[in-house]
Amino acid sequence: MKLLLHSGGLDSTALAWKLRPDVCLTVDYGQRPAQGEIRAAGSLCDLMDLDHQVLRVDLSHLGVGSLAGSVSSDVGSAPEWWPYRNQMLITLAGMRFVPQGLSEILIGAVATDVHADGRKPFLDGIDYLMSIQEGGVRVCAPASPVDPVDLIRESGIPHELLGATFSCHVAEYPCGQCRGCEKHLMTMEELGSGGDRK
Repeated sequence: MKLLLHSGGLDSTALAWKLRPDVCLTVDYGQRPAQGEIRAAGSLCDLMDLDHQVLRVDLSHLGVGSLAGSVSSDVGSAPEWWPYRNQMLITLAGMRFVPQGLSEILIGAVATDVHADGRKPFLDGIDYLMSIQEGGVRVCAPASPVDPVDLIRESGIPHELLGATFSCHVAEYPCGQCRGCEKHLMTMEELGSGGDRK
């Protein structure tokens, strides 16, 4: 079983379209935009005819920064940094699905990620850590060397599906001002100016 961590954003949606995982999982870990992520991912998976699952584990008391609605930490590289977030999401996905035959967890890290848990040292480390435990689950970030715009173009995803994606870091509905909303807007603008290359 291949599982994709799906936030409902542009990157994970492009991967879902391209790779057709067995399960797309959205985790509500107490982040402020959780309901927006779940709604977007669920709708997109329906449109793509993919299985969408939701896992709820309230870790809001452990979060910092804009995703948690609290003061950002100086340790993080951006205001939305949540300590060990990708490690936590990967671990939770493994815990939930390894009894059902999970073999691989896919995450939507891309070349422009600013956080350490979206870069090669972490990705190699978490892949090794998961693979040496019961179940031998592998972790893969297929788009980690790719720019988000190139990922979307190369995926061949229909442009109309991109309008249903969600990238806000602070609210259930797009605020239009956070880093997530700004990246979403810039990516959509660049896709519009450069064509879909399909």
